[in-house]
Amino acid sequence: MEKVLTPKERILLIRKGNELLNDGDIEKAEKIFVTTAYKDGLIRIGDYYYFDQKNVFKALNLYLEAKYEKRIRELTERMALVLKNWLNEGN
Repeated sequence: MEKVLTPKERILLIRKGNELLNDGDIEKAEKIFVTTAYKDGLIRIGDYYYFDQKNVFKALNLYLEAKYEKRIRELTERMALVLKNWLNEGN
């Protein structure tokens, strides 16, 4: 049976996730933000992967989890442009 977090537990976990993120422990912070469905944290970690690590796929996964439409649209449009350019190289 899956445990549901109380609002207090969720807040405490989000605080811990923010501490971990500020300390540079991205993986642990990400797990907490996914567990708590903390959109702002997911977006911040997505931005880390997108801008700092240049890992578009990891970033997109986090943006999808956060339902961050602006960045989802931006990344999918960029990916479509790359595919279009690859397809046109053969002509």
